[in-house]
Amino acid sequence: MSEQPSRRPVTQGGTRPAMYIGRVGALAVSLGIGFAVANAATGFAYADTDGDSGGSVSASAPATRAESGKPASGLSTDRGQTTSPAGGATGAAGDGESDGDDDPAPSGRTTTDDDAAEAEALSRDADSAADDSTADDSADADAEESGDAEDVSAAEDDTDDTPAPTGEAEATPDVATRAQQKPTTPVRTTTATTVSGASAEAAPQTPETGTVTSANVLSAVVSTAVAPLADPELPAPSPVADAVLAWVRRLITHTFFNKTPVVRSVETEQILTGQVLITIDAYDPNGDPLTYEIVQPDTGLVVRVPATNTFLYTPTVPVLGDPVPVSFDVVIRDDSEHLTGVLGGIQNLLHAVARFFRLAQPDNYTQTVAFDAEPIVAVPPTLAVTGRLLPYLVGADPVNLLSLAKIVDLDSPQMSEATVTIGVGRQDGDQLRYVAPEGVTIDVEQVNDHTLKLTGLASQADYEKALMAITFSTTDLGLVARTVDFTITDEHGESNLVPAFSLVTVLGLPVDAPPSLLAAGGLPYFLGGAPVPLLSLAQIVDVDSASMQRVLVTMSALTRVAGDKLGYVAPAGITVGVNQVDDWTIELTGVHSRADYETALRAITFSAESLGLLARTVEISLTDADGNNSLTPTLVAATVLPGVDVELPLIVTPVGLPVHTIGKAPVKLLTSVGIANADDDQLTGAVVSIGLNRVAGDTLGYVAVEGNPITVQQTNAWTLTLSGTATVEQYQQALQSITFSATALGLPRTVTITVTESDGDTNPAPGIVFANSLAPLRPTIVVTAVPQTHTIGRPGVVIAPVVTIEDLDSPVLTGATVALGVGRQVGDVLAYAPPTPGLITASWNGTDTLTLSGPASVAEYEAALEAVTFSATGGAGVPRTVTINVVDDSGLSAVLPGAAAALVKNPDRPTVVTVGLPDLSFPSVGDPVTPITSATIVDTDSSVLSGASVRISERFTTGDTLAYAAVAGVPIAATFDSATGLLTLTGTATIAQYKQALQSITFRATRYGGGLLDVIGVTRTLSVYVTDDTGVSNTLPGVVAVTVFR
Repeated sequence: MSEQPSRRPVTQGGTRPAMYIGRVGALAVSLGIGFAVANAATGFAYADTDGDSGGSVSASAPATRAESGKPASGLSTDRGQTTSPAGGATGAAGDGESDGDDDPAPSGRTTTDDDAAEAEALSRDADSAADDSTADDSADADAEESGDAEDVSAAEDDTDDTPAPTGEAEATPDVATRAQQKPTTPVRTTTATTVSGASAEAAPQTPETGTVTSANVLSAVVSTAVAPLADPELPAPSPVADAVLAWVRRLITHTFFNKTPVVRSVETEQILTGQVLITIDAYDPNGDPLTYEIVQPDTGLVVRVPATNTFLYTPTVPVLGDPVPVSFDVVIRDDSEHLTGVLGGIQNLLHAVARFFRLAQPDNYTQTVAFDAEPIVAVPPTLAVTGRLLPYLVGADPVNLLSLAKIVDLDSPQMSEATVTIGVGRQDGDQLRYVAPEGVTIDVEQVNDHTLKLTGLASQADYEKALMAITFSTTDLGLVARTVDFTITDEHGESNLVPAFSLVTVLGLPVDAPPSLLAAGGLPYFLGGAPVPLLSLAQIVDVDSASMQRVLVTMSALTRVAGDKLGYVAPAGITVGVNQVDDWTIELTGVHSRADYETALRAITFSAESLGLLARTVEISLTDADGNNSLTPTLVAATVLPGVDVELPLIVTPVGLPVHTIGKAPVKLLTSVGIANADDDQLTGAVVSIGLNRVAGDTLGYVAVEGNPITVQQTNAWTLTLSGTATVEQYQQALQSITFSATALGLPRTVTITVTESDGDTNPAPGIVFANSLAPLRPTIVVTAVPQTHTIGRPGVVIAPVVTIEDLDSPVLTGATVALGVGRQVGDVLAYAPPTPGLITASWNGTDTLTLSGPASVAEYEAALEAVTFSATGGAGVPRTVTINVVDDSGLSAVLPGAAAALVKNPDRPTVVTVGLPDLSFPSVGDPVTPITSATIVDTDSSVLSGASVRISERFTTGDTLAYAAVAGVPIAATFDSATGLLTLTGTATIAQYKQALQSITFRATRYGGGLLDVIGVTRTLSVYVTDDTGVSNTLPGVVAVTVFR
């Protein structure tokens, strides 16, 4: 057998490296689309229907190789093209044509020779491809050729010794094995089959059917187009090239065939701290990485847990009371594949065109997240009550249970239920009742006599009115006092932890007290004249009943005569029933107040037709609302005088019971005065004097009456002399303007009144009233307040929001003091802003006491004390105690002053969270950008800021500038220090306005700021600080980064 030449093809026209360089250049010139699809992670399949294996060849045709520098097999260096030994070119390997037996053979060789040569060439092509894929490029060329020669010799020996079966196609084991060793490179193998000529002529040709699978049309077209450029002898692709091609493919897919991110679900979970975890299950159909942009809610701060799709919501202030609705947007973005600069503009244009033709979808998807932040703690209400100060007398009419009720609930403006029950000391006859105040619609359930239940959703003020409308009464003395418990429940179902309670003092008499009547007869009746009032004075006394149910007025049978008659003229507004039993008996009926019965008694008249005895005796019996009768009838006399024209003496009937409290303003001496029998109904003078039991300091005064002609002279402290001719009515008016005052206690003083008529006559019996004096009572003050908290640097806080002052004998106060006590620090200040200017003034001693002065009503002093504020400059954490006292018009102050407390804390520092430029947004030198795309500022105790600063804190380069263009309506100014890279914002503005200003700041670099090694940009770091209205700034700055490219 002749020596076999090497099977390795010899490169034409140059060395192997030159060939590789040309091929790489061809690859670079080819379309990026083809490379992206050809190197896609998803492969493609096609059906190979080449007819190379369907032809028959002769076994006698020798397979020889030329020994020249050209390939003896007839294969060219262009992949997929074969050349016959005579130099004629056949079709491309992938053209799908068959070398049919019917075609005439070329001149100089037979058809069988050509077939055999082609089979040998294809076999050597497969062997060469397999050898090149596994051979070491650094091995010696001679060793390779020797190995190849041995392989060929062995193959020829096998071919010569073992005849091929007729009609069968058998793959060469050497070729098949090598083909299996390179599964990732599609290698087309051709099996050479040797058959006899007779068999070839006799056997019919059966076409071979190729296997068909699904194929990507675009992939198949591109594969066919780039097939000539791929040589099986090229080295295996590098990972870097694969990564670049994968990025190109992803970029193309994102530009032309992008799909919008999809959100599968949104889940929320509130944790113990009150924060809420939000999990957004999102993915991108294209497999692009997702980024998230948070549009912050107004009620808190949302941050993303790093490297997860979980977000954490933190409320600005703790949620109390009702749930707080929260809503914010999360922009889910898959635009990380966007280019920048000119290429980015081109990409955006192509993407817009693809979206126009609906090939691509938007990059971003906005997901709205909405939920309710539940309260983490419910604050129970508190109730402060003050019971009735005066005791209750057994059997008396119901009285109001409370004089004050105050509800405080920080998180519930409305209440839903209240329960009032008598506790310790309760007796069977105790009763609680309710009289609905006007405008209050709370439902009331009478659980039993000693328990009331108020229900219905209503304001705190309505529940306070309802509690103060509850009345107490009892018919049993029992213990001296009862406790009444109060429980209040707010709209969230929270009840006061400690029930409020009040004390009711009950006094009783050994027996039921009967009513009594203090009465005085009226003027005498002159025969033939008009009926006269039977009584000039009627005053009912009943210590345990405020109402009467019956009064019987009758003339005694011993003194009455025929013609005597009692009559009744109903006063306006009095609804007491009247029963005229007979001429001398009148019965008043119905449960009415004592005052109504007194008015009705004074409306009874008397008249007579005959003189008879000079006086008739009239008996008056009373029955109170409890059914108790007066012990003995009250007797009054009705005088009858002849109807003759005689001058009657002057009669003065004063009415009054003045009681002066020492130190208070003088009181009126008379409530009314009757003067009868004055000539021509005129008087010329009067004298009023204190007589029996007078003590030093007793004084009679006079308040002038406008338009009254009477002159009043102060003869001495206890005597007043009135003079001047005037009508009886004018003298009555002047006498009722006289006042009484005292400076010491004593027995009742006797005050006499004498009048003079024009003829000089005076009343033979002076009119007499009794004046008394009492010691003054001290005021009481109660402060109901939760300790207030003052933040240093902020305006002062009201120290006592609710102040209640009571003074039973003084409607006017003259002063008050508010003093700091335990815990006082230097710099503490009490201040006062008058709610009503001019009435009450204040002075601060500079250390610890604020003094209010000026006469004003109790209500005005309550409002003034509720306007006192406290502020401090230091001593945070140290509580202060405050005492409050008042002084009434008697110069007396409360025995137990009111007490309040104040807490002091340092101002809370603001926090700043900033978001910089989006991913892959890298400005070039000279390009202005807005570095802060989002700024979230949280300050728990400040709603306004006084300043902010943005500094280029790292990699600051000369020429870097920060600028701020004023925003309309935002009172913020800016200055930039080019030497330090500091932009300072000043001006008092809201947090929202400072957020808007920070997001309006622009950055521009005029120099790259990096060296030769900084090839991926130079990053500047910007630090953001804000300052609130107390002068404190955030501890940790908001940080954004700006990467600048050349």
